[in-house]
Amino acid sequence: MRAIVFELTAAAVLLCAPAAAAEFDMTCAYGLAEYGAWVKTDCSDRWTNPETGKTYCFISNRAKKEFLEDPKANIRRAEVVFAKLPKKP
Repeated sequence: MRAIVFELTAAAVLLCAPAAAAEFDMTCAYGLAEYGAWVKTDCSDRWTNPETGKTYCFISNRAKKEFLEDPKANIRRAEVVFAKLPKKP
């Protein structure tokens, strides 16, 4: 029984960890890069950059596909926009 509880707890931590550590405060990375807009997400559509280990959230799978057509350029654009936008409470 203790092993099952541990496994369930470990699984919950793994499922929650990417969202908790997501870049841009769980804002859609594509929304930032393409439109310069805050679009909050629940981070259910996400991508982890294999080069950096950073996790990016998206409002939809379609947004993620568009973003991944040129991830390096889109990450750079999103970082610039995110740094300039006033932080929402």
